[in-house]
Amino acid sequence: MYAVFISLIFFFTVVGFATFYVQRGIGNMAEPMRQFGLFLLNKAPAGIVDLFNDDKGSGSKTWMNFGMIWLTFAAIGTFLALWHDYDASALNSLASIGWEYDDGSALNTFVDVTLMTGLMSILIGGGLVAAARAGAGRLASEANASLTAILFSVLTISSLILPIILGLLFDLSAANEAFIRDLFMHTLRSFIVMAVMINVLLTVSQRKSEVVSASNWFMFMALASFIFGSQFRFFGELANSTQTVWLGERMSQSWTIIALIFAVAYHVVPRAASRPIWSDSMTKASLLLLFFTLPPFMLSSADAGILLENLGAILMTLALLPILAGSVNIMMTSLGNATGVVSRPGALAATLAMVFFPLYAIGGYFTSLDVFIGLGALNDMAETVDIGFMWTVGGLMAVACVAESYPLAGDRQLASPSSASLSTMMIAFGGVTSTVAKLMGDFTEKALLDSGSEEVVMTDGGFSLTAAVLFYIGSIGIILLFLNLIRTSVGGMKVDTSVSTTSDISRYSMQLGESSIRKLLQRGVGVDTILVVGADVEDDGGMTIIDVSSTLHNDEIDEFPVEKNELEMLSDYLAKKEMSIFEFFRSIDLDDSGLIDGYELQQALRSAEIADLPPWDVSKLMKFVDLDGDGRVNLPELDIAITRIRTGATEEE
Repeated sequence: MYAVFISLIFFFTVVGFATFYVQRGIGNMAEPMRQFGLFLLNKAPAGIVDLFNDDKGSGSKTWMNFGMIWLTFAAIGTFLALWHDYDASALNSLASIGWEYDDGSALNTFVDVTLMTGLMSILIGGGLVAAARAGAGRLASEANASLTAILFSVLTISSLILPIILGLLFDLSAANEAFIRDLFMHTLRSFIVMAVMINVLLTVSQRKSEVVSASNWFMFMALASFIFGSQFRFFGELANSTQTVWLGERMSQSWTIIALIFAVAYHVVPRAASRPIWSDSMTKASLLLLFFTLPPFMLSSADAGILLENLGAILMTLALLPILAGSVNIMMTSLGNATGVVSRPGALAATLAMVFFPLYAIGGYFTSLDVFIGLGALNDMAETVDIGFMWTVGGLMAVACVAESYPLAGDRQLASPSSASLSTMMIAFGGVTSTVAKLMGDFTEKALLDSGSEEVVMTDGGFSLTAAVLFYIGSIGIILLFLNLIRTSVGGMKVDTSVSTTSDISRYSMQLGESSIRKLLQRGVGVDTILVVGADVEDDGGMTIIDVSSTLHNDEIDEFPVEKNELEMLSDYLAKKEMSIFEFFRSIDLDDSGLIDGYELQQALRSAEIADLPPWDVSKLMKFVDLDGDGRVNLPELDIAITRIRTGATEEE
């Protein structure tokens, strides 16, 4: 028992100092520490890093690429495992190629390893995107991030193959095989994750804001949990301290996965909704309480005294609070702009994940509690909930990474939003329904065993078959998602995220006051635009502050149309919300194309509670704003419309 408390005190002490210096900085030592960190990332692996691309977003994409590969293998393995539960002889035909099938434990091990590796990889990739956007727009070392992603997968492959090879050469016991697997799966991989943490810290240190975002805090804590948890497992095994091993397993598995899920969700959903996080206090509660409680997933028996078991049961109960707080917080953020979230498959997937998260947590609580302090009669049901949680909640967060974070990393549009939406529905449906079917089978099996019936397999087989068929739908969703990622990487339309220095605005009149080059560029001003400071430009139809070149509109703008009520209300709305035209435009540009169509304008007016216009009125309004007549509105056109409304109102007053 003392080993557990000592380990926890050591973990929180180190993390506490680290978080303090992340927030406050380290004074004059900041730059030397940064240079030392960059040296470790770029030079310490003796020239190996130089072999990798250091382009913006390449590191994050590499992590997500490998994550989807592992998830695809895991989906196939999970389907085969479920089918094997129904028919134990289903894979006997593979004996002709040397397959020697056992009772299913080998396949279950394969699923556990590939699923954990896949989820960690793709969620780390999504978290790296959030860190890069909080910093200078790129990671401190994109090349090192790519290198660590490859090494992470290489160690995973080693954990699967080496025990088999050594088992053929030597007579290894099951305990020795498990030790070798843990050595590569956790201990050695923790050093890889340590490099990722250094990369994240260096990136976040270059942030533009003094505040560290919730996404980056969760990312930091997830990586720290995996590093310390993996080391606790290794040294606990060497010291024969089962309780330390148990603590390390909880930290490197449940703490890490849950924190990574929140890291991605707290980045994807607010961005898609164009809304800040609904509740800052709930964000802090979900962050702090998660690492002071015992999540009800992937638990095993503690084999401890009554005091520690009772304490663990209390902490497991309290663990429902941060999960509920985080999930509700993100769902309420989504409701702030439900239209924008629903229109983006990645954000929709993340929101659905938060809907199912508390449900799986409650199911895990009742089943894992029996595993933790009970007789272990519900062990099969607890494993079913764990796998269901990872495939449903984790699988939906994988969609969020591919559909939202991956395009950001590569500055490309998602190849097929419709395919991503289909993947979301298939993963959600397949994950939930297969979990329910498998739980019904586990419950039936337990009831029959308790009754002494000899027809367990015959009675239980229907549920196992149903679970396998239903999960097949989810596995197809994973494969579609993987194909979508490939198409986005290879053929996705490139998005120019830089602010253009050219403009169709030939003349821009500024009022006296302060501004910045960035603000002017965001409003559509180019390097060749004539700036008129403190002067009014008169037209036949009244005052205007922007003259438009003929490339944008060939006719003179004499006056703004009379039908401007909605635009006046929009102008008042922006003033009330203290929102710039650029910010509003970005929030309603649902597909990040740089252009808004009638549907997007209609949804924007509806979400702002300005007007719920029918399609024909939207078309009329679009004609008023669309100066070049291409059927869509760009930022300069919207800026012209709003500013003319405002200056017109000033003139009337």
